[in-house]
Amino acid sequence: MPTMPLPNVTTADQLLVLRDPPWRHELWRGELRRMTPAGHDHGDLGARLLARLFVFLEKRRLGRVYNADTGFLLARHPDTVLAPDVSFVRAERVPTSGCPGYFTGAPDLAVEVMSPTDTRRRVAVKAQLFLEHGSSEVWVVDPERMTVTVFGRTAEPLLLRRGDTLTGHGPLKGFRLALDKLFDG
Repeated sequence: MPTMPLPNVTTADQLLVLRDPPWRHELWRGELRRMTPAGHDHGDLGARLLARLFVFLEKRRLGRVYNADTGFLLARHPDTVLAPDVSFVRAERVPTSGCPGYFTGAPDLAVEVMSPTDTRRRVAVKAQLFLEHGSSEVWVVDPERMTVTVFGRTAEPLLLRRGDTLTGHGPLKGFRLALDKLFDG
C-alpha cells in the first residue's frame, strides 16, 4: 500500500483543524510528523499511568492530568506542538475557562511511552524539548526493556528498572508507583 504524502501543515492553527484519520500528528519546529496509532502495550501502560496520576491528583486537587490527545504549544515561528502520552499541569496553570486550542506552554510533567517505531534518540530529543520549554520532568517508559527513564532540568537522567519505585517530585511529591505493578498490571 503506498504511503500518503503528509499534508502541508506548518503552523499550530493549521494543525488544529487538520483531519487525517487514523493518524495523530505533532508539529516539530514547523515540520509535521505523523504518528501511528498506539499498540496494545503502549496504550495499556499509558492508561495505567494516567489512571494512577488521576487518582493521586484528584484527591489532592493539585492540577489536571491529560491523555495523548492533548497538544501543547511550546513555541511559535516555527511552531512546535507536541502531544505526550500522559501529562500533568499544576492547578494554578490550568485555564479557568474553556481553552478551545492547544494548551500554551509545556506541561509540568510529560510522559512518553515508547512505541515500536520510536528510537531512543528521538524520544530523548522530545524529552529535551519539553524540558527546554518549561516541563519540570519527563518520564520515558520503555515497554520492551521494562524501564522508566526520568529526565529533569538539572540532574542526569535516572534509569529505573523492575524492582524500583517511580516517585514524584515538586507538586507530585508523595506519588509512588512500583515498576513491578506498572509492568505486571
